[in-house]
Amino acid sequence: MNTTPWTTEHATGGPLDEIFRIVRDRVPDLVIEHKVTVEEEDADWDEFFIRIATNPDPLRLECRPGGQPPFTVDDEYSSIDARDPAAAAEAVLELLSA
Repeated sequence: MNTTPWTTEHATGGPLDEIFRIVRDRVPDLVIEHKVTVEEEDADWDEFFIRIATNPDPLRLECRPGGQPPFTVDDEYSSIDARDPAAAAEAVLELLSA
């Protein structure tokens, strides 16, 4: 899987930016990576991998292109669907703390 770091300098211009802002405010050592696809303009979903710096196991957050809902947050054991940024941020925080 080819990923690139997604730092505070990056933005989608969509609701996903609010999710990342909420989670970064509560988890300072957060690491976010964006899955790079060869035909990114044709992709139906964007994938991001989120983890705490000390944990090698990431969560996956999927959204529509441009950081648009719906959002799906999952790990090895759980999958949570969310339609708004607040619910998606809470799902990320819940699975990070699991």
